Amino acid sequence: MYEDYINLTPNELHQRLLKRKLHPVAITQIKAEVAQMKESRRINRITRTHRKAEWANVLDPLRYELNSAKVGRKYDLTDAVRLDAFDAYIAVMEKVLAKLIHPSKLLEQTPMQIAKEHNATGKGSPISNDGEHWTDWVPPKIKERISTAFFELPHRPKAKRKVPFQRVMLPDQHEEAKKRLLKATHKEIATLERRQMVAPTDERKEKIERMHKAIKIIEAMTDNEAVPATWNTLNGIEIDSQ
Repeated sequence: MYEDYINLTPNELHQRLLKRKLHPVAITQIKAEVAQMKESRRINRITRTHRKAEWANVLDPLRYELNSAKVGRKYDLTDAVRLDAFDAYIAVMEKVLAKLIHPSKLLEQTPMQIAKEHNATGKGSPISNDGEHWTDWVPPKIKERISTAFFELPHRPKAKRKVPFQRVMLPDQHEEAKKRLLKATHKEIATLERRQMVAPTDERKEKIERMHKAIKIIEAMTDNEAVPATWNTLNGIEIDSQ
């Protein structure tokens, strides 16, 4: 209704409304509604930016690995068994990409939200780790079958064995995700430690200790290792999300 007012500064809006010779009550109401519209758009932009980043964390490593597999397949076109392994791996990745590309463009949900909704239905193979990494969208039986096929390929001297379904991400994504996770974890630790000083509990003390352990695990992550959204889902550390 007030689209023409959205891009005006507060002073410009005030002057525009004065020229319309509106009642002061009407001016105040319009200002409030325009401010609400601006805030709604601001929140929507932030939400879509966040969702876009979450989808990039899933799809960019998938596209990178898909391209890598296609290149690797071309190294030897004479070995039928090797070609079958690569073709199966490529087909699985293309299927995952086809499944996720549409919701990634809509930006109505994050991968985590879709994964949780899917798991809540109890239908099909569960999506592990809330779908944080593209490999989580592949059923375990399929991963096991393809991984076995690659493992059984004869090893070639000086050649690096292809290991499918590695939980890795692009270096720049890794750095950003690592900084974000460390910042959030340190912030949560600080809050818990303040509470612990006021009202100590054994449960909180143990959680703080686990979180300090999580910090060390996060800091030791390699340059392309997949970084989880929260410290609670770190591999190799038993935690309580409460």
